[in-house]
Amino acid sequence: MDAALKDYGRMRVTGNSNDSLKFRVPTLRNVNITAYYGHDGRFSDAALVLQHYTFGVQQSNTLDPLLKNGIPLTNIEISYLLSFLSTLTDVSLATNARFAKP
Repeated sequence: MDAALKDYGRMRVTGNSNDSLKFRVPTLRNVNITAYYGHDGRFSDAALVLQHYTFGVQQSNTLDPLLKNGIPLTNIEISYLLSFLSTLTDVSLATNARFAKP
């Protein structure tokens, strides 16, 4: 493991070195109102996440081989994905006082 890396991902929880730099994936429920995104919280909205994986993936020793070429998405595919993600957001439920934490 690179000595400069301080984020061990799931390995810190499981103790299994195969889990190094692997991270829990959160739910997509209410994704449009639950920023920030990315394992380190660097993206303020879902469109920025899609742009990153389409155009901004940086090569590194820890990059998953499946992301070597990014995720090639067209503008229309990005639009469709953002529309789909919007269907997973229920603002009325998210703002309902009955479900608020005490």
